[in-house]
Amino acid sequence: MNILLVNSAAPELWGGGEKWFINAAQWFNQHGHDAVLVVRPESKILARAEEAKLEIITSTFGGDFDPLAMMRAREIIRISHADVVLTNFNKESWQFGVAGRSLKIPVVARHGFTLWSKKLRHKVLAQKVITKLIVNAASIRDSYQELGCAPKDITIIPNGVDPVVQRSGKLRRQLGITESDLLIVAAGRLESQKRFDRVINCAAQLKQSHSFKLAIFGVGPDENTLREQAKQLDLGQHVAFCGFDPELSSLIGDADLFLLTSDQEGTPNVVLEAMIAGVPVLGFNVGSMNTILNGELSEFLIEAGNDTAFQAKLTSLISHREILQTWRDKVRDRALHDFSFESSMQRYLDVLTSAVKPA
Repeated sequence: MNILLVNSAAPELWGGGEKWFINAAQWFNQHGHDAVLVVRPESKILARAEEAKLEIITSTFGGDFDPLAMMRAREIIRISHADVVLTNFNKESWQFGVAGRSLKIPVVARHGFTLWSKKLRHKVLAQKVITKLIVNAASIRDSYQELGCAPKDITIIPNGVDPVVQRSGKLRRQLGITESDLLIVAAGRLESQKRFDRVINCAAQLKQSHSFKLAIFGVGPDENTLREQAKQLDLGQHVAFCGFDPELSSLIGDADLFLLTSDQEGTPNVVLEAMIAGVPVLGFNVGSMNTILNGELSEFLIEAGNDTAFQAKLTSLISHREILQTWRDKVRDRALHDFSFESSMQRYLDVLTSAVKPA
């Protein structure tokens, strides 16, 4: 099957969704299919795709309803001999969705977070333009159903993760700390939805009674604001802004605890990467976090928006580091058994195949 994967991420944007598209294209190729990735020129996802030696088509995207962009999309589908198209953002879903309809090629959209609202154009896109929708969390499906914009064919497929060989001790050496020092990590795009301001506020309260290092990985529009917040709270000795590190998944095992403080999520890749490296995760109950941290791990799940409870649990966990260490095998096993990349991608393949060859 010829699979066209389209991601119109802005040149500077790199996050879990973009990483997923690279990994997915590699998986499809390794399993006997031909995957082609469509991205913007001079983008970070293009650089990663080139490193992965993927087949790439670069394109400009224009506006959502740009007729010239739709014509370009139609030509890309034609020359790639695509049997099915997998899109990410609304922009390419409109452009390749309309183009796909004209060529009778199915277009499947993938949403890693909530993209639609009550707007008429979202309802039209969902119910008239795309063929199927895949979301990575039940909360996204439920939101769309409540808004009245859910397509008839919607499938929930959580993200998956593969184990990564850990370079034990490297992150601690980079941060200038020892094995005996407490290390907390948070990672993601530095933007308002991810609420890294909460992470910094937590650090400010912890420093009054605990010794620790907080490493924040990521870049984004809020970086300068967050750095200033940390400076104002006198966290220079406690907080390190580490920028974007493509090798984080092989370093994160050095951490004692990972924090997720977002207001909104799907299935956060970085949470699964932390867990499969044996790092317990403390997070708010957003997106599919209640699926990831269920059963005995639910004690690491905090009611969405309850900052007081989050701070109290964080303080309790780091006050008993020896107990925290006993959870490492349990979180690793949860990621390995319930969120494997292989099983997730097999389900994607099933959906794409059904779009090409409906029952």
